Amino acid sequence: MSTYLPTLLNDVSRLCRDSNTTAFEALSVQVDNVPRTKTEKSPSTCPTADACLEGALAAIRPDHGLRTSASIAAVHAPWQEASRGVPEFFAGGYAYANLADEAPPASDDPVRMGLLLQRAEIAYPGHAHDAEEFYFILSGEAHWRVDTQEFTARPGDLIHHTPCALHAMETTDTPLLALWVWRGELTGRFWYENAPNVDCLAPQGVYADRP
Repeated sequence: MSTYLPTLLNDVSRLCRDSNTTAFEALSVQVDNVPRTKTEKSPSTCPTADACLEGALAAIRPDHGLRTSASIAAVHAPWQEASRGVPEFFAGGYAYANLADEAPPASDDPVRMGLLLQRAEIAYPGHAHDAEEFYFILSGEAHWRVDTQEFTARPGDLIHHTPCALHAMETTDTPLLALWVWRGELTGRFWYENAPNVDCLAPQGVYADRP
């Protein structure tokens, strides 16, 4: 039986509906369709989570709409160290956790949700993927680039990456904690800006729960 997913999914859907942006409002429908009875993955940790998670959680603003539900999820999440294109194109420095995965044939409306934790002063280089992506910034700041647009991402921000959009983020002197959602081509390509013809596959077993 789920312990954190139902509340987290409900909170994410509510933020999407309240965003007044077409893409996030559409995403809320898919999030609403994720079964609240999904079995949660077993918790695990990794060096980045051990070093940064506690401080990143403490830095979430009290008024953030995901503060409680995302904090509980993060403590029980299956954290893994970054591995796509590491170390070939990226030295690493971030961890991720895959919390929910609705993909064909279980669902005709693919969506995947998880968490990202990026260490301080780490540049995650330009990369892109076939899946559409949504970020909900929980704590920390980062210099963000989406194609030719550059800005500073701050707690409470919602960021949308269209399919195949090049994006990069470089943290400041504090770690970045964010919730992310992929939809669409979940099993599509993932590549780095400086090697566009090299497809960085997900590590074997990462999505073993996917049908």
